[in-house]
Amino acid sequence: MPAAPGPGVRHQLDLWPDQFFQLRRSWLGRDDSRDMVGRWHVDPGRRALVLEGGESPAPQFEILGNGNLRMLDPQGQRIESALPYELDRAESFAPFEPKLTLRGMVLYFADAARFTECRSGRNFPVAMEADFVALQRAYLEARQLPQTPVLATVEGRIAARPRMEGEGTQSTVVVDRFVAVHPGAACDRVETAPSLRNTYWRIMRLRNVDLAAGQRRREPHLLLLADQPRFAGTVGCNQMLGGAEITGDSIRFRPGPSTMMACPPPIDAEERLFVEVLGSVASWRIDGRTLALRDGAGRTVALLEAAYLP
Repeated sequence: MPAAPGPGVRHQLDLWPDQFFQLRRSWLGRDDSRDMVGRWHVDPGRRALVLEGGESPAPQFEILGNGNLRMLDPQGQRIESALPYELDRAESFAPFEPKLTLRGMVLYFADAARFTECRSGRNFPVAMEADFVALQRAYLEARQLPQTPVLATVEGRIAARPRMEGEGTQSTVVVDRFVAVHPGAACDRVETAPSLRNTYWRIMRLRNVDLAAGQRRREPHLLLLADQPRFAGTVGCNQMLGGAEITGDSIRFRPGPSTMMACPPPIDAEERLFVEVLGSVASWRIDGRTLALRDGAGRTVALLEAAYLP
């Protein structure tokens, strides 16, 4: 992407389903790159991806119809320019290993350490290599009771390492240099609670039917618009629109028109079930990141999970 001065800045942005991201910006023509990690969320009303990693203002990108992203200006507005401001979506997921200063809560027990990174809230195992021993020693001296977390700062990497159990690899914190522990302190990040409206709700179950990802055109989801009493949703094929009347913890759906694509089984039956379920919903309740939709008898007829937060 364009940069002043200089020939440009190469961006690589990796996004995980749990809303963790890592971003590397490399300045072309000089040996300078900067990494950041944090949490991403989508503003559905603007179709904007927002990266919360400690920068102010937070980097924002417009989500384009082909899956690519286009950088927005610091106010979140489109940059009207013929210069290349787009990020092209890669065909395969090949995350880089970010190298940066990490701040998080360290917990050591059962001969293993875990690191909960402050900005993202993501929990990582810690590799027993490099400067791990210095972190371990400082943790054991600073903790007040066994199996209690301590805030620590390290210079390190998030790298792929073999799983402790089972096959494959997992994202792991590698401590290149221990910096400090901060006894009595904690991450100042506060978990954002999902709201009913303007949150992208991933549909996990309708009645007793689990909606596995499978071969679907779209991810099953439900979105209640913030500025009008309407909803949009799908179980993976046709897109459905309709009305949604919300008063307190009461909610009534009025399913309306939908697209008319032919859907393969079992998605065709799930679409009919989706319409039936929406017609039976009388109330809602959010517990953590889970939304339960209930019928008039108080039975849960749908379970959804917050994926994109406002």
